[in-house]
Amino acid sequence: MRLEVLNPQAPTVERTVKAAHRPPDLKGKRIGLYWNLKAGGDHALTRAAELLAQRSPGVTFTRYWGEVGSLFRMATAADVQRIAAECDAVIGTTSD
Repeated sequence: MRLEVLNPQAPTVERTVKAAHRPPDLKGKRIGLYWNLKAGGDHALTRAAELLAQRSPGVTFTRYWGEVGSLFRMATAADVQRIAAECDAVIGTTSD
């Protein structure tokens, strides 16, 4: 008799993406704060906004969450386009 042990974990898929453009200065910019509703992510975004506001005069913040999901929210393609059109930069948290 032979026992075959299988690994239930799927193979890892790796993707390489180009880094997003970073504005040289955030003064007077509108920053999107995207939260997927996972616990603690809102606190991280609040703190990030506080620190950026201290460093960059005139910066404003708009909060966003995705349209899809209940306990956790995912951004749709339409969400991403709307946020990109309304903001100069975005900070997102997942709390993973």
